[in-house]
Amino acid sequence: MYAIKGVGQLIAKIIDRSVDISSFLAGIILLAMASITTFEIIARYIFHSPTSWTLDLSVYLLVWFGYLSIVYVQKEDRHVRVDLLISRFSKRTRLIWDALTAIIFFFFTLLLVYYGTGYTVESYESHEYGWSMWRIILWPVKAAIPVGGILLALYLIKYVVEKWIRFRKEPKVEPRGVFDNLTVLIPTFLFLIAIGAYLYTLNGVFGMVVLMLVLLFGGVPIFPALGWVGITGYYLLFGGGNALYSSVPSVVHLSLEHFALVCLPLFVLVGQLIQSSGVSDEIYDTATKWVGHFPGGEAIATILACSIFAAISVSSVATAATIGLVALPALAARKYNKVFSYGLLAAGGTLGIMIPPSGTMIIYSAVTEESLGKLFMAGVVPGAILVCGFIIYAVYFCLRSGEYERLKPVTWGERFRATKAGMWGLLAPVIIMAGIYSGIFTPLESGAIAVFYAIIMVLARGKVKPKDLPKVLADSTLNSTMVLSIMIGAMLLGDFITLMKVPDMAMSVVESLRLSPWGVMVMVMLMYLGLGMFLEVISCMLITLPVIYPLITSLGFDGVWFAVLVTLNMEMALITPPVGLNLYVITGIASTPLANVLRGVFPFFLIMVAGLILIALFPALSTWLPGIMVRR
Repeated sequence: MYAIKGVGQLIAKIIDRSVDISSFLAGIILLAMASITTFEIIARYIFHSPTSWTLDLSVYLLVWFGYLSIVYVQKEDRHVRVDLLISRFSKRTRLIWDALTAIIFFFFTLLLVYYGTGYTVESYESHEYGWSMWRIILWPVKAAIPVGGILLALYLIKYVVEKWIRFRKEPKVEPRGVFDNLTVLIPTFLFLIAIGAYLYTLNGVFGMVVLMLVLLFGGVPIFPALGWVGITGYYLLFGGGNALYSSVPSVVHLSLEHFALVCLPLFVLVGQLIQSSGVSDEIYDTATKWVGHFPGGEAIATILACSIFAAISVSSVATAATIGLVALPALAARKYNKVFSYGLLAAGGTLGIMIPPSGTMIIYSAVTEESLGKLFMAGVVPGAILVCGFIIYAVYFCLRSGEYERLKPVTWGERFRATKAGMWGLLAPVIIMAGIYSGIFTPLESGAIAVFYAIIMVLARGKVKPKDLPKVLADSTLNSTMVLSIMIGAMLLGDFITLMKVPDMAMSVVESLRLSPWGVMVMVMLMYLGLGMFLEVISCMLITLPVIYPLITSLGFDGVWFAVLVTLNMEMALITPPVGLNLYVITGIASTPLANVLRGVFPFFLIMVAGLILIALFPALSTWLPGIMVRR
């Protein structure tokens, strides 16, 4: 990195130090959320004295967690963006483009700071209290917005300066085409932004779509891109500055003030602890010992390991990466077809967002208010169906091609020893699922208990050293906030969509087309498949659900069943180019061309299509288990 010199260097160091402190505090807040939720469990079951404040405090802490750690995501340059076009830029052009999009991000952040400060001051002056039984003063909670925003704004200034310095020192080259000519690219981009804003005045929905596409495909991080689309609509169509003052701060505050979202960083932390500790190796070894001697046994073990890790982690990308690092060398050693192995792992990783706990289900619950416990249970049977489908194909492929080396059966003693070592990791999903299904724990409480179990387990077994725990917390904070930040921007967009009555418009369009409810459902599924080719999973859901969910439920479809269909569509998106993240994870791990991964994953994609049709035709596959929970 090209350093900033003189006084600027001192300021840059202060900013970096402030970011490090905010990241550390976010990690402490994450542990605090797990601790107070665990305290509630102890108070309820041991002392028979349930609290009235732990859930509220967890939610308020999540607000601080999210806004404190957004700047850390920027420091690690991990804010999600659509890079289909900007990835074609030369290095020198990309430096200026990154600076330009950071400036757009910076002005969005200034708006959050300005309106967030006013929101906080107003709460302080009015002595505002929360509405729950625990009458907490709210201005310290709302102060998270300006505090986090100021840190982010300062870091964005540093980021832009560094990009400019690097640009100045980068050797000049002649532009090689339209994707390398800044004198064409920048004016065109700004002109398209202006056109998008102007179109709001002609047709709000059309202007919203155009501006969103311009910002997203222009490489602006999804968080500020979605936020800008909503803010532009507020300003131009609903009262200018007054609309911004009345809407922006309350929406960005309430976007994280949701109990379902508290689960997300807790489950991410559990997965991060298992991933960082090497316990995933033990899980894979256990699966291999039990099924490795079957035809295609190593492939079966890989699928089972993916499904087990999926029941720990909320992330499909983490599942593909974690199991991939272990399984790819093992599959290669047993002479499995390489292309098949790549597809197996890319598809197996997608199980992370179907088998509970599921990150997509958490987001779905936060947006739609569907029961998170029901949503988690709804994914169990469909997840098992996908696992069985993958295993059947894996066995068929291996028997047909003969490209594998069959393992010799191991003794029962070896199996039990492997299980004894692996059971520490296997207990994590048992705690989560058994707690939720039995009704002993809520999803949030299961996450908190699983966090403490995972921390004690990896520390007691020496899998993670105490000095390494801050790094694990930082990594989980990063992965959680990447999603939470998108949630903030998407809620600004979603509120504008609601004000525009877009769901009512969508319903009117559907009625005018005279389609049957199932015809609408087919269109929606095709839409998700298409969007998933270009948008990251969480972004795709947050952009569409405020419109699609009311439409689908108004047609008489079950919201929990629809969540499974959406999740399965998002699984397919993870292995669909050009944005399928699991494809690139396996490409990176295996150091192989993307074409090889695509060839390997195609049969598994067809299995998912068949699974989608099966679950659509037989809704009970999704609703049976949640229905049992209700009757209990």
